[in-house]
Amino acid sequence: MQKGFTFAYFELCVMRSRYYYLIAIVSLILIIVWLQIALVTAGFGGIGAIFVVLSTANLFWLLPAIALFAIAYVLRAIRWWVLLRPFKTPGNPANLFPMLVGGIFLTYVAPLRAGDLATPYWLREKKGTRFSAGLASIVLARFLDFSALIIIIVVSVFLIYGTLTGAALEAILVPILLGVIFIVFFILIRNDRFVKFLSRILGRLFKPSERLKAEVPNFVENFAADLGTDVGSWNTGWAFLLSVPLWMMETMKLTFLGLAFGVNIPIVVSMFVAAISYTGGHALGLLLPAGIAIFIIQVFALIALLGGFGIPEVIAISIALLDGLIYIIGFTIMGVPSIATMGRGYRELQEEESLQEIEEKTSSTGDG
Repeated sequence: MQKGFTFAYFELCVMRSRYYYLIAIVSLILIIVWLQIALVTAGFGGIGAIFVVLSTANLFWLLPAIALFAIAYVLRAIRWWVLLRPFKTPGNPANLFPMLVGGIFLTYVAPLRAGDLATPYWLREKKGTRFSAGLASIVLARFLDFSALIIIIVVSVFLIYGTLTGAALEAILVPILLGVIFIVFFILIRNDRFVKFLSRILGRLFKPSERLKAEVPNFVENFAADLGTDVGSWNTGWAFLLSVPLWMMETMKLTFLGLAFGVNIPIVVSMFVAAISYTGGHALGLLLPAGIAIFIIQVFALIALLGGFGIPEVIAISIALLDGLIYIIGFTIMGVPSIATMGRGYRELQEEESLQEIEEKTSSTGDG
C-alpha cells in the first residue's frame, strides 16, 4: 500500500518562476567554468583553444554528429514516456522532453547528479506524478543506460581485440562491476525486509528532524513500490529496446568527428571509446559534474586507444573537445530554455490545486 508523502522538506526548494530563470543563468556560467577547468585539465590551456580547434576542423562533419545527438535525445524522451506509463502520467514525449533535457543539462553542469532529482521534482510539479514514481523512472532509466553501454562495450571490445581476456577484459572490468552493483541494488530494493531496514537506517540519519524522521521511511517504501511497479511491467522491456539504439547513436559520433580532422575512426572503435567515457564519466558524476568527468575520461581513452592507430594526441584531444562542444551547444539550446520555462504556469498550478492536494490525490489513487 502506498503511504502519503507530504514533501514537507521539499517546500524549502519550491521556486517561483523568476528563480528558474536564475538557475538557467547560473547554468550558463557553470558551462564556462566547466569548460575552462576541463580544458586546463586536458592540457589545452583554456577556452581560447576552442577557436584554434574549430579553425582546423572541417565543420561539415559536425552536422551528422549533431543529428545523431538530437535523435538520441528524442529517443530518450520516448523511453521516459514509456517508463512513466505504469503511473498513468498525463502527456506525451513532447510534453516530457523539456523536463528530461533540463534535468540532464543540470547533471552535466552540476555535481551530485542534481538533474536526476530535479527531473522528478518538475514532473511532480507539472504533471502531479508522485516524486517517488518519477525518481523510480529515472533510476530505472540509468540502469538501462548502463546495461546498454555494457553491451556496447563488450561487443565492441570483442570485435576490436577478438577476445575478452587480458587487456580487453581489463577495459570492460569497471563497466561490468557497475552493472553488477546495479543488478544487486534492483534485487535488494524489491525485498520487503531490505526496504524496511533501509527505511529505519534513513529514519535514524534524519533523527534531528522529527518531520524528516517520519517522512523519509514512507518515501523509501513508496520508492521501492514504484520501482517494483515499473520493473515488473512490460514497459521496461520496450524501454531497454530503445536504450541500445540511442546509445549506439551517441557513441557513433566520434567517427564523424574524426573525419572533421581527416582521421578515419572505425565505428566500432568510436562506440568503444565513447561508451567507456560515458560509463566512467556518469559514475564519477556522483562527485563531479558529469560534463567534466566524461570529457576528462574521454580524453585519456581517446589518447590511449587512438594512439594505437597512429593518431597524434593533439588530434585525439581535439576530437574529445569537439564532442564536448556538441553537448554544450545542444544542451544550451535545449536545456537552458527548458529550465527557464519550468517556472511558467507554476502559479496557475498553485491556484488550481496545491502540491499537497496533488500528492493526496495521487496517494489515494494508489491506495485504491
